[in-house]
Amino acid sequence: MDNNKSNFSSLFSVFRLMSKSFVIMIIVFFVIFGLCVTGYFLDLFINVKSGNYEHPLFGGYVIVSQSMVPTINVNDAVVVKRENNDKYAVGDVITFKSDENNYEGYPITHRIISKEEFADSESSYTTKGDNNSIADPSRVYTSNIYGKVMFVIPKLGYLKSFLAKPSNFFLCVLIPTLIVFIYDFSRIFSAMNKREYN
Repeated sequence: MDNNKSNFSSLFSVFRLMSKSFVIMIIVFFVIFGLCVTGYFLDLFINVKSGNYEHPLFGGYVIVSQSMVPTINVNDAVVVKRENNDKYAVGDVITFKSDENNYEGYPITHRIISKEEFADSESSYTTKGDNNSIADPSRVYTSNIYGKVMFVIPKLGYLKSFLAKPSNFFLCVLIPTLIVFIYDFSRIFSAMNKREYN
């Protein structure tokens, strides 16, 4: 009996540790998310105040096609940074607003294969997906570029899709919190019982 109780206690301790770790991860995620949102609005405020209506300094996008495989896979997330003064170069992977009929207005992430400068801070670019056999038919203008890809977060799109449902997000926060709460409450209750018998 004592052995079973000990095993149960050890198992519950592992669950408690995992739950606390998960809660800490969620808190860290929200802190980072909060800092990104603050940076986004601060940059937006500075640009609007100075009369420059540029894209945000940083942005994040989930890849939904195979056009950049194997460099970037479907459901990977990319974090992009706006390059001021048209500092995009051949070889850079960029995310931009497409002007193509089938994808008009959608963000596309492809590699720059040529650049043509025609103004101080405006150029046109030819882009191509690493997995595509031909270049994109429409040229991309600097004003349509959201930013240069800084890094890729593999498979983050799956998490985004999962957490996009309010019920899933609620369960991910509620279940670990409940486990920690129940465990801590049981410890307090146990300690109170021991005091009564001593």
